[in-house]
Amino acid sequence: MSDYNQLVFDALPPKGSSREKAISELGANEAPELLHLASTERGKSKLAAQRALAKIDYEPAAAYWKKLLKSPQKCEKILNHTFSNTVSEVLADRLLAFLQTFLEKKPGSKISWEEHETLLAFLGMMPGKASEKMCEVYELAAEHIQKISSYTCDSEVLKLTYRDTSIFHISDTLDGVTLEQAFPMILVGSVLMNGDSRLQARACKLYEQYGGAWLSPVFASALLTKPASDVFEAFSPYYKDPVAQRFILNALGTVKFDTKQNRHTFMFGWGHMLRDDTYFSLTPLLFEDLDVRWIELLAADPEEKKPSGLIKTSYYVGKVTGEFDDVLGDLLPLHNEICCQKVQSYFLKRAILDDGIGATYVGILYRIGYEDVESILMKKWSQKENATSIWNVSSDLQSFTHWPAQRRAMLFEQVGQLVQEKKLKLSYWKPDTAEELKNELLKYQ
Repeated sequence: MSDYNQLVFDALPPKGSSREKAISELGANEAPELLHLASTERGKSKLAAQRALAKIDYEPAAAYWKKLLKSPQKCEKILNHTFSNTVSEVLADRLLAFLQTFLEKKPGSKISWEEHETLLAFLGMMPGKASEKMCEVYELAAEHIQKISSYTCDSEVLKLTYRDTSIFHISDTLDGVTLEQAFPMILVGSVLMNGDSRLQARACKLYEQYGGAWLSPVFASALLTKPASDVFEAFSPYYKDPVAQRFILNALGTVKFDTKQNRHTFMFGWGHMLRDDTYFSLTPLLFEDLDVRWIELLAADPEEKKPSGLIKTSYYVGKVTGEFDDVLGDLLPLHNEICCQKVQSYFLKRAILDDGIGATYVGILYRIGYEDVESILMKKWSQKENATSIWNVSSDLQSFTHWPAQRRAMLFEQVGQLVQEKKLKLSYWKPDTAEELKNELLKYQ
């Protein structure tokens, strides 16, 4: 052991969280020491050493990663948040071998629980990896994705997952997404996480060769690297195509206007918040703020039916959490009053047409400064009997109005009168509670 090695080890606290923290802060200069610690430490200190080592492109660690990846389900929380070429090459070797065996199955074959979990672990580790062999994984997936997507889980897998047998579930991030959809969305996440030119070039190649969902990572790459006006000119024609529109929305759905920075940023989240400590998030900025012509394009034709499905609102790449208008609302540049005023009429019409509780629209209208939301709130509260409580009414008045306190309290009293007259059914509306909440509204500024 060299003198430097010994100095590094001697400087570490003897145990506990302080040792774990010190190990996690070691960097490329201490790669040999981290490899040693990854092999010798226990518990949280071992995990800290493994995660720190994984972030370093350290070729002598390849044998260690190869051994660790014999149990891929145990590796996801260690290897999912790294760009290391060394890790990428070893992971790609294992994934290619797995997929090649997987592809020996006949179309429509059932897969075992072990195969299911192994595949999900491998997919969970793919984001950010950009080595040549990892690019070959995308090539293989693109070539055979229809066959792979035909596989179904057997009955035992279904009992354990409580999910549809035709869908793979890659943690929270790609919940409900088929494999055919998953690989392009993982490439979107990889581009956002890493921005490596090899990934961007591979996305372009795959779209040229296979089309379809591979447009999403090409579009995301452009937003990261090119002037906003050039991106709009190049990609807005795709939006007008009914098939390609969804793939444009997939990428726009990962964009959010950040009010703290007054900039458009991607929202990249990956992993599972509860399972195995695999979740992390990143917020890379767009090359330039989104061209406002995107807002105008999306806010056209409020009367027509809007798409939903494989688009998202903020936090998960590919996550099916939102509708079209949620995505548009997240894109609004709130510092641009002219743009916000232009879309105000769109959201007012959408609120009238909405057959739900209207929470999306009252929230967006509040953010763009619209004040006359009384009718929208009343619709929200009356949409479903007893689905709204007295506390919901009070909270909505505080959260979604720009009014003075007296006006909030006045509408609260009017709602109470409607409840008394049995013209509106709201739960837990009692005189004492109503008086208490009204007084709180009068104090709220």
